[in-house]
Amino acid sequence: MRRYLKTSKGGFLKRAGNPFRLFKDYLITHSRLIIRNVVIVIAVSLVVFIAVGLLVFRLMWQGPPEVAVPNITGKDLIGGLIALQNSNLHAVVDPRFFSDSEKNTIVEQNPKPGSIVREGKDVRIIVSKGPIISVIEDYTGMTVVFVRNRLQEIFSFQGKTIQIGKISTVASESPRGTIVSQYPPPNTPIAEVDAIDLVVSKGREVSIVQLADYTYENIKEVMETLALKGILVHVVPEEVDDPEQDEIILAQEPPEGTLVSRNETVTFYVGYLPTERKKDTLSERVIEFEVPVDIEDDAVVRIVVQDRIGEREIYHEENMAGDLLTIPFKSYSNTTAFIYVDGGLQEVLKYE
Repeated sequence: MRRYLKTSKGGFLKRAGNPFRLFKDYLITHSRLIIRNVVIVIAVSLVVFIAVGLLVFRLMWQGPPEVAVPNITGKDLIGGLIALQNSNLHAVVDPRFFSDSEKNTIVEQNPKPGSIVREGKDVRIIVSKGPIISVIEDYTGMTVVFVRNRLQEIFSFQGKTIQIGKISTVASESPRGTIVSQYPPPNTPIAEVDAIDLVVSKGREVSIVQLADYTYENIKEVMETLALKGILVHVVPEEVDDPEQDEIILAQEPPEGTLVSRNETVTFYVGYLPTERKKDTLSERVIEFEVPVDIEDDAVVRIVVQDRIGEREIYHEENMAGDLLTIPFKSYSNTTAFIYVDGGLQEVLKYE
């Protein structure tokens, strides 16, 4: 009895204490079934992985929607650009000269009209710049800057260089700064031309002025008024005791109603207090200066005068090329005037 219990107890414990042996026996017994199930799981996982990958790839590479390229050949440039924009297409403009197409007309496009492309694709359009220029154009009414840019535009494509030559100014009814004549004239073959001379309008100038009665007016204000009309002023100082007559015109020659031309002189007798006259002879002067015509943009003109009382600025304004400035000022003997254009010293004037 004791032997049986011992044997039974020992066999049970021996079998229960070795689970790995039981698992091994199970694997050996069911190995085929396990291998089949593993293969099935791997195959199903592989199929699912491939299907998901294909779906993601298609979604990523599908791209923007397709659209038909509109027909813009023969249209003007603005209309063609609007049509491409409405189709969500981008334009790449290629300007060229064409003898049989008007300026800013679309001559050719690529891709062709009706082609199916993705939205956002570039469409190259060839745009006419007009006929090839073989003769000099008519530039009257234009500005010097326009002509310079035009020459660079049309002749840079034709292996020909034409420069702007001499620029002169003249008074005319044409707007100031516009071209009134040119040489060589329009329709001259460009093969015979290396430079174009231009005549630019200074605007209308007053040639005859009828004098008003300037007595009892301030000499500075009258000088500014007459200077703008091109009339020169000569001042004769008269000693006065009344402070209200200081720098006031007492008399004039010639009198009111006289017709005077540009560059003629009018004499004014002006009152000055004795205290001012004892210092030195104070003279009314006028500076006439023409702004250089070869500048491209408006120039800043600055005028500084220097006499025994020091240096002072009498003019600082922006002016157009060719402007004729007439600046009145008052100074003592031995005056020097310095004229600056865009910061550079342009001219020095001496006055006794």
